[in-house]
Amino acid sequence: MKSKLLLSALLALFIGATNAQSLRTFESMGYDDVSIQGITGSVSYFLKIKPDDNVNASKLILHIAASQVLNPNNSFIIVSLKDVPVETRRIQVTPTDTMFTIEVPLNESYLQPDGRFIKLKISAKMSIGDEYCKDIDNPAVWINIKNTSFVSPIQQTDVTYQRSLKEWIQEFSSVYSPASSDLNDLAAGGLVYTILKQTTSNKKVYTGIYNPQDSLPQGILTGVADKLPYNVRQVIPSMAKGQGLIALARVSTGLGFRTVMVVSGADVEGYKKAINTLASNRRLSGSFSERLLVDEAVPSYSAIDNQSPLITSLESLGGTPGLLEGIGSLRSKFVFSLTEFNAIPNKLTFHLESYFSVLKPDDRGFLNIYLNQNLVYNANLMNRSNFIEDVELKPYMLSKFNTLEVEYRFHPGTNICKDGFSNFFAFVNTKTSILTFSGEKENKFYSFFNFPAEFRKVPTKIVISPALYNSNLSSSIGELFYQLNAPFNPNYNRLIVPPLVASDKTSMDDLKGFNVIALVNKMDPFVKNFNQLPMQFNKDFQLYKDKDGKTEYSLNDFSNSGVAQIFREKGSTILLVTSTGGDSSNKVAFESVIKNFSTQLTEIESNVCVAQSNGKSNYFFKLPEGNDLVSYRGDRNGFLVFWEKFKWIVLIVLLVLVVLAFFFVRNKVKESQETFKEI
Repeated sequence: MKSKLLLSALLALFIGATNAQSLRTFESMGYDDVSIQGITGSVSYFLKIKPDDNVNASKLILHIAASQVLNPNNSFIIVSLKDVPVETRRIQVTPTDTMFTIEVPLNESYLQPDGRFIKLKISAKMSIGDEYCKDIDNPAVWINIKNTSFVSPIQQTDVTYQRSLKEWIQEFSSVYSPASSDLNDLAAGGLVYTILKQTTSNKKVYTGIYNPQDSLPQGILTGVADKLPYNVRQVIPSMAKGQGLIALARVSTGLGFRTVMVVSGADVEGYKKAINTLASNRRLSGSFSERLLVDEAVPSYSAIDNQSPLITSLESLGGTPGLLEGIGSLRSKFVFSLTEFNAIPNKLTFHLESYFSVLKPDDRGFLNIYLNQNLVYNANLMNRSNFIEDVELKPYMLSKFNTLEVEYRFHPGTNICKDGFSNFFAFVNTKTSILTFSGEKENKFYSFFNFPAEFRKVPTKIVISPALYNSNLSSSIGELFYQLNAPFNPNYNRLIVPPLVASDKTSMDDLKGFNVIALVNKMDPFVKNFNQLPMQFNKDFQLYKDKDGKTEYSLNDFSNSGVAQIFREKGSTILLVTSTGGDSSNKVAFESVIKNFSTQLTEIESNVCVAQSNGKSNYFFKLPEGNDLVSYRGDRNGFLVFWEKFKWIVLIVLLVLVVLAFFFVRNKVKESQETFKEI
């Protein structure tokens, strides 16, 4: 009986885990929680549908939180699919439970023409009182659509469309490299990692290693054919000499079949062709097949030279055309970075083309433009139906990562409860609204602000210590590739993929005319080529404050710490990354520090970064050339080190001894005087 109960429990857990894995959450599709504020508003989504989804049997589950004080008699939510209303629900919550769920059956008729998406629109009409007009500016009127909402798909054997090879790759979330890796394996693993991360930036990608005798991993396997597990080699198509392969493989595991993706080649030459194909977006996206034999593919080493002025549209920043409709604050938000520009521009011009409804005489309407949450422009919308003008933005307000917001603020007239009102609407043309960056401020100090742009505009090489080949560095290489190609443009042709070279086979003459990203073992002799290192990392070190010399940061235990430094050397920009401590090939240490290169913290003018805990713990420092802010153990004699540590204790002891000596001498003198008097 107990064994039956245990078996039932295990079966239930297995079914639950399988169902959990099949759910397609809004978060996995790249969406955050979204709020609708005010008496009316709407938000749109495009939900990913896979070719083997039985849409007619699938469901959409919405998780929504709402204000506890909404009037359920006057508050409604409308769900539309393909702009057709399919569900209307009263908004009714309690003070202790603000969440409610809406379940919507899906249907093939709601699919977009390409069969890959369903357009979802969630609209709301809300109030607290009995009349909407009284709650126009009430901040307590809101709902929040959670990104835990999901599509619950039912699988089918038939497919509605053929996946491209890139879509097949992005079905996976893990990549495995051979245990005995070389530079080609690191490049292949890094490129696969980048392609997987490009689906959504918050996607977690697992990287691992395999031995030919290991059980079959579940994911994407990279490696020349001779390195692949035997059961994988048995099922992949045969390759001629010099051919590469990117293909799905259905492999027997003894208990069933497992589908994996293989990136391989008949030999090293063919393997390189497969790797070069991974860098070609158009080739992967245009191959509607489960396998691709590659006869020819050229490397993707070219840099991007962004000449000033640099012009970019709101559409290229990820902006999508959409109608803003409602009352109060209606905002469109656009995110951009200076990764393509490499410096603060001398001039920044925003050309905005927008159209909106005409205001009534008693209405009030304004256009506000915000740069990094600072109001930089304001205009009255009275007596006009469009705004087509250039707005000069202040370059000093820019940082490495920026937000640009266009806000329409509409307030109906004073007698709206009596006369009624209509919603205000506005449209921003994202194709013709553009940002123009002109000029470039002089760059006197190279810092992490210059990554990745500095390595995009100048040809770059990535130097790797041979001691790191077997350290499972695919995630670190992948993070570098991903950041070098951010922001991701789905219409790009090829990825920027700097060539990987071995530190023991590369001289400084080979690196002339190139910028360098070096991932090295801390004891690698290659490091001795650099004389301008802000900090020597092969010793325990201390960093000091500028003014009073007080220790700011001291590192004695280097375990799991990654150290990165960016500096100029002989006309090239060098980014040097290493792992310190006893295990200087620590994968987590490299990944920790590299993940910090494109965070908001790199806005700080800093050229040294120490990171741990997968990037969650980090320290940034500015160490100018020729600084004396770093001290190293062993550079001074023992007495000086002892004096620096214990000088106050020594001085106090000396002071106490002096005082005691004073009283001792005084006592002896007093005794001598008394003896003299007695005589």
